[in-house]
Amino acid sequence: MSLRADADEVIARLARAPEPPLIAIDGLPCSGKSTLAERLQHAHGFDCISLDDFVRPEADSPAWRVPTFPFEYIRYAEFVAAVETLAARGECDYAPFDWETLAISGARRRVTLATPVMIEGVSSLYPALCPLYGLKIFVDSDRATILEEVARRGAGPWPGAWRTLFLPSADIYMQTGPELRADIIVRGRSAR
Repeated sequence: MSLRADADEVIARLARAPEPPLIAIDGLPCSGKSTLAERLQHAHGFDCISLDDFVRPEADSPAWRVPTFPFEYIRYAEFVAAVETLAARGECDYAPFDWETLAISGARRRVTLATPVMIEGVSSLYPALCPLYGLKIFVDSDRATILEEVARRGAGPWPGAWRTLFLPSADIYMQTGPELRADIIVRGRSAR
């Protein structure tokens, strides 16, 4: 059974780093995952690998039209490999998605376990990755408000994809019950 906590309680709990020093932060899009990760970075200096670093450029994939999990609009095998390599070797590197050019960056990003690392994004509690984490967090939210939050933030370069691709794909993943794999459930944006 998962413990329910607010973000402040999670931040206080993580004053002592988990072992192993990998922390999953999962939940629906726009639920508050990135906000929690940013607060933990600020409070404790943790590093973060975001699923958004692994977006596949739209031109590289015809699957940008069909909701699926694993997400075909994400370089999902690269994401999983980066987390697995980090856990096994204490370091990994990858080419992140560049949100200014909407292309994969030519510069690689290196991440080490010199400090705890958060793995943040929808599906970070993918069953194959769960044994690698010292702490598993699920940010609970109300799906009905996600599109309102997307509209408030601006839908980015793919406004129509939120209704037809991103949220339906997240719904497919959520059917796997990631909240059941979490150690802690944090109340997120507009949680029930």
